[in-house]
Amino acid sequence: MKKTLLIIFAILTSLGFAYAQTTATDFTTNDCNGISHTLFDELDNGNVIVIAWVMPCNPCATYTLPAYSAVQSFATSHPGQVHFYLVDDFANTTCATLTSWGNSNNMPLNTTFSSSDISMSDYGTNGMPKVVVLGGSDHTVFLNKNDNKINFLGVQGAITDALNAPLGVEQIKESHFQLSTYPNPVNNTLNVSTTKTNTGSVVYSILDVSGKVVIQENELTATIDVSALSNGNYFLKVSSEKATESIHL
Repeated sequence: MKKTLLIIFAILTSLGFAYAQTTATDFTTNDCNGISHTLFDELDNGNVIVIAWVMPCNPCATYTLPAYSAVQSFATSHPGQVHFYLVDDFANTTCATLTSWGNSNNMPLNTTFSSSDISMSDYGTNGMPKVVVLGGSDHTVFLNKNDNKINFLGVQGAITDALNAPLGVEQIKESHFQLSTYPNPVNNTLNVSTTKTNTGSVVYSILDVSGKVVIQENELTATIDVSALSNGNYFLKVSSEKATESIHL
C-alpha cells in the first residue's frame, strides 16, 4: 500500500509569519512558584520562550507533548536558553492541578503559570492547545499554531530560527535549500532535489510524527529508500550548519 506523503513545504522559519501577530506581547507575572518573569527581558537576554496554553485536558497533551519534546531537544546544545512555559488557558485552573497534569503527561521540565497576564488572545485564534515560539531582541513570533497544526519539527525549526535571531524575514527565507520531492504519494523510493549548491555538509533525516528519526544519512542523495517504513505520515528534514528545511511527507 502506498504511504501517505502529502508534500507540504514547511519552511520552518516562515511558519509564524502567516499570522497577523508577528511581535510578542510583553507581560510581567509570577509563575506557580512565585517567581516573577518579564517576557521581553527574557527575550532580550537571548532566551527563547515556547508558550503552550492548555485547558488542561487529555487531548491537549497530544499536541502539547511534541512542542515540549522540541524544547528538550535543545537542552544539551543550548542549556538554559530555551524555556517551556505551560500556561492555563483562562487562568481558572489551580497551579497544583496544572503542575500535576504536566507531570502525568511526561512534561515535568516546565515553568507553570495560571495567570491571566499571559493571554493567548494576544496571538489570534484561541483554542487548546495553542503554542507560540518567541525570540530575538525584536521580540518576534516565530511560530503560532493551534491543536493539530502543532508538530515536533515545526516547533524545533522555529526554535532554531529564534536562536539565530534577530534576522529579517527575507534573510531567513534565503538560507533554505529550496527542496522538491516526488512522487506524491510515494511507494518505495522518494526522489529529492535541491537548487541550493553552497550548503556545505548536509544531513537528511526522515522522522515520524513523534519526532523520532527513522532514516538518516550524512549526504543528501537523489533517492531515499522508504520501502521499510510502515504506512503513515513522516517528515523529511534536511540540515546543514547554516540552514534547516523540512517537508511534511
